Amino acid sequence: MDFLNPYATIDISLIDLMRNMGLGLLIALIWSDVISRTTRLVVDTRQYLAVFILLIPSMIMIITIIKSSIALSLGLVGALSIVRFRTPIKEPEELLYLFVAIAVGLGLGANQIVATLIGFTAICLGMIPMAFLNKGAKTAQSTFVDLSFPGGKSVMDTQAVETAMSEMGYKFGIKRVNATNGDTDILLDISNFDMKDFSKLKSKLETLNSGVKMIATENVRIIT
Repeated sequence: MDFLNPYATIDISLIDLMRNMGLGLLIALIWSDVISRTTRLVVDTRQYLAVFILLIPSMIMIITIIKSSIALSLGLVGALSIVRFRTPIKEPEELLYLFVAIAVGLGLGANQIVATLIGFTAICLGMIPMAFLNKGAKTAQSTFVDLSFPGGKSVMDTQAVETAMSEMGYKFGIKRVNATNGDTDILLDISNFDMKDFSKLKSKLETLNSGVKMIATENVRIIT
């Protein structure tokens, strides 16, 4: 490449590109399978396969193209500066999965096949112990119920909520109580809550405060 000429390009080997794309797809399959066996996240692991099948070949194609031209590299920086992901990734473990996929795409796109395969194999081997740890893990189902009482007193509302929940036969714990400007927010963690009882529970709580607002969110956690 002529570095004095930013518009100079080099020819791209289609055979190398096809080989790297094939390796990328194979690694995407292997990586998604490794994650499904080792992850501690309570998610549908099938979603990772579709993501990696698109992400890894895309990175290979991008790196293969831009490495042949400085002008294309600068253009890519400008294009990516306007890309925004609206859905935040909340779990660090999930973020690391994406980093590994991106690293594989970068390595294959740069034609560093041996180094990429060695690094990827080492990562997979390092995750093997997680598969054995997850065999003994169990999941527990609970529901977070967020209650908002306008103009209530925190102590009285908390006691009244405890009584109402006990009368309905639910096992629960109070995770948070927040009293601000006369309003009270209470977060409950209810075991084995049936969403069919949502209206029934809300009607029960409305006898305590007619303006109560209620939000229920299912929560699944891993118990080791």
